[in-house]
Amino acid sequence: MNAFRSPHLRTTLVCLALAFGALFLAQLPNDTRSDWFRSLVRPEVLPRNLERRIGFIWTTIFLLAGVGTAASLASSHSAKWKQLQVGLILGALALNMGYTFMFTQMKNLWLSTGIAAGLAILLMVLVATVARRQMWLSLACHLPHLLWVCFATYVTARMAQLNG
Repeated sequence: MNAFRSPHLRTTLVCLALAFGALFLAQLPNDTRSDWFRSLVRPEVLPRNLERRIGFIWTTIFLLAGVGTAASLASSHSAKWKQLQVGLILGALALNMGYTFMFTQMKNLWLSTGIAAGLAILLMVLVATVARRQMWLSLACHLPHLLWVCFATYVTARMAQLNG
């Protein structure tokens, strides 16, 4: 059997391409280096040196999301379950982009907090569905996204309070 004709390889490559596409979208210009962003009061749980690593953190999260989705799609589970996984991860990517736009372009910290909270709930559903099916690789890949978004939701809410 030709390895390049394997449906698992194609699935993995498609998911990685989607992850790289999301990564590209995340690198589009935003104003996190603007005077407005630099003037925001940060909560005590957000050290400045962590802020400098956010690009690396998101890169890692998006790549893991691609691998986790590929693992789910390569499983022997039903097509309906796999479609649910794709819908959940695409929804997560859309909410990620919505959060970034609302935070950096619209400068609306409270709405950004709401979007982040919605994203956290969506990721909880994603994590629960892969855990229930014992998709451990997919779970390990999606769990950092959930944890980071929960942290980001808290930080954004605190920033909204501190800068309100």
